[in-house]
Amino acid sequence: MGCEIVVGGATIDETAAIERLFVALEFSLSRFHPDSELERLNRSPAEAVIVSPILATALEDGLRAAAATDGRFDPTIAEALEAAGYDRTFSDVDSSPVRPHRPAGRWREVQLVGTLVRRPAGLRLDLNGVVKGRAVDDALALIEGDGFVSAGGDLATRGELVVALPQGDTVTLASGALATSGVTTRSWAREDGARQHHLIDPSTGAPADVPWESVTVCAATCLAADVAAKTAFLLGNEGPAWIERRGLQGRFLSNDSIVFAGGWPRDRGVARCI
Repeated sequence: MGCEIVVGGATIDETAAIERLFVALEFSLSRFHPDSELERLNRSPAEAVIVSPILATALEDGLRAAAATDGRFDPTIAEALEAAGYDRTFSDVDSSPVRPHRPAGRWREVQLVGTLVRRPAGLRLDLNGVVKGRAVDDALALIEGDGFVSAGGDLATRGELVVALPQGDTVTLASGALATSGVTTRSWAREDGARQHHLIDPSTGAPADVPWESVTVCAATCLAADVAAKTAFLLGNEGPAWIERRGLQGRFLSNDSIVFAGGWPRDRGVARCI
C-alpha cells in the first residue's frame, strides 16, 4: 500500500494478526504486483472469473461506493491512473511523457454475484481506494480493547486519540475514523511540466482539477471516511455541501485557506464520529 502502518493498544498476538492481514491484502490486491490476484483478473481474457473472498469483498466495497457517489468513486480507473503515470509504486513514478487520458466511468459494466465477477475482457480494475480503509477497520476489530490503527494517515480508533492533520493542525478524535485524500504528497511533474496526481476525475480520465490540496473526513468507519474524502475532493467546490448533506464532518485545505464542513471542530477541538 506504499505507506507506514502504525498500531497502538494491541497485544503481540494481535499485532501479528494485523500484520498478516495487511500482507494478505497486499499480496492479493496490489495493482503493482504482476502476480497478485487483482492483476491476474485484469489480464484474464475471460468475461466471467471466480475470485477469492478477499477480492470479492474489495470489489463489492468499490461497486457500492460507486453507486453511492454517482460514480465519482470509481473502481474502473486503472487505465486512467496508468495513463497519468501511476503505473508503478509511487516511489518509482517517473517523469515520462503524458499519455492520452483514458476516461473511466465503466463501473456499471462490472457485476459481482458471490465470488463470480463478470466484466468486459480488458476492463482493468483498481481497488486501492477501498482496500486501505477496509483494512484499517478490519485491523481495529482484531484489537480487543482500546487502540488504534493508522495506515498512511487514515485511521480508526477505539478510545480518544489526538491526530495530526495536514498543515500542522490537530484534532482529538473521540471515536470512529479519519481519512484524508489529497495531492500534497502523491503528485509528480511529467516531462512537459504538467502536474499529475492519483485522484482521477472518472468523466475525463485526467487528474482532477479542483481547488483542494487535501480533504479530511470524519466518519464512523475508515472505509466510509475514505470514500467520502475522495468523493468530496473530486467534487471540488461542491465538496463541503456534499459532506454536510451526508451528516459527516470535513476539513478542506487549499493553498490559501481552510474550509470546515458539517460542524468540524475548530481550534483543535474534539471530533465525535459515532
